[in-house]
Formats: sequence, C-alpha cells, structure tokens
Amino acid sequence: MLLEKLLEEFNVDINTFTREESELFDQYFERILVRKNTFLIQEGEIEKYSYFVFDGLLRCWIVNHKGEEQTFWFCKNGTFSLSNISFTLQQKSTFNVQTIVDSVLYRIDKDKTAELYSAIPGLKTVFEDLTAILLNKILNRNIDLIKYSSEQYYLQMIAEYGIILNYIPLKDIASYLGITPQALSRIRKRIF
Repeated sequence: MLLEKLLEEFNVDINTFTREESELFDQYFERILVRKNTFLIQEGEIEKYSYFVFDGLLRCWIVNHKGEEQTFWFCKNGTFSLSNISFTLQQKSTFNVQTIVDSVLYRIDKDKTAELYSAIPGLKTVFEDLTAILLNKILNRNIDLIKYSSEQYYLQMIAEYGIILNYIPLKDIASYLGITPQALSRIRKRIF
C-alpha cells in the first residue's frame, strides 16, 4: 500500500490511518510506468501531477553557473517527487526532475487530491508534517555538505541509499557531492 510505504519511509506510525483508509488512499492514484531518463518536469513548467515513487529513482537537478548539470536531490522508493513543490504551489518549477532508472510511479492530479483530503480526515495534517520532515532533510543535507568532507558525506549516502546507490551514475553522485567524478573515484578506491 502506498500510504504505508510513505509513512514507513518517514518513520511515521503506520497505525496513524486505518487499513480501510490506506486502501482508499491507493484508489486515488494512477499507476504509471516511466522509462529511464524521462523528465517528469523541466525547469519553467508547472507540474500537473503529484508523483509517488513506488519503485524507481529520480534525480533533481539544475544547470549551474558553469553550464553543467548539478544534481541536488534524489527521490527514492517510498517518497514523493520534489516536483510536488511546483504541483502544490502551481508555480513554474525552478529545476528538472528526471528518472534515473525505469520506474513505477503513482500520480494524482489537483482535483483528486482535493477529493482525497476530503475522504480521509487528518491526511492533510499528516502531509504537512511530512513536508516539514522533508524540508528538514533538505536543510540537513545543506548543513552536512558544509560540516563533512566529501568522503564522510559519501559514506552517509551509502548508509542512507544502500543498494540503490549502485543504480545512480557516478557522475550524478559526484555532482550531488559537489566534486568531480575523478575525486569520487579516488574516494571509492580508499573506501573499497
């Protein structure tokens, strides 16, 4: 069930909602298969859907001041795509969201979202809390980039992402760490 997978990823008590509510939650989403390297949203577009990553991996990136792709976030199983920012605010996205691997996503549009919030009392409040948790994760990422060396941060990535890290191209991991692929190769040689 989607809701249970989401709550588990954010360490929220699964019993917050009944089994019936969890099943109802799933009914509002459309399952889609998305091929590797597909854009869910590109910078300047307004997102029409909220996407839940059931099985797959997304990367959020921008083109930096040097004209290079700079990865700043990965959306993994059990999370929503960061394109939800554009979806929720109905503002143009300031970044790109692209699949890294073939992915199974569930999506919902604005009308269905409103219906879902009406159908499951308390869901909107829990989602506001999950948004705060996500914002805290993003803030902690920024702090960790300052606080830790690239090698220490890479070790944290290994602990957080586990086997999923093997599916992320090394150039994207290096970009996420703010280092060159060559520097990442040196770190990997020291670690492994």
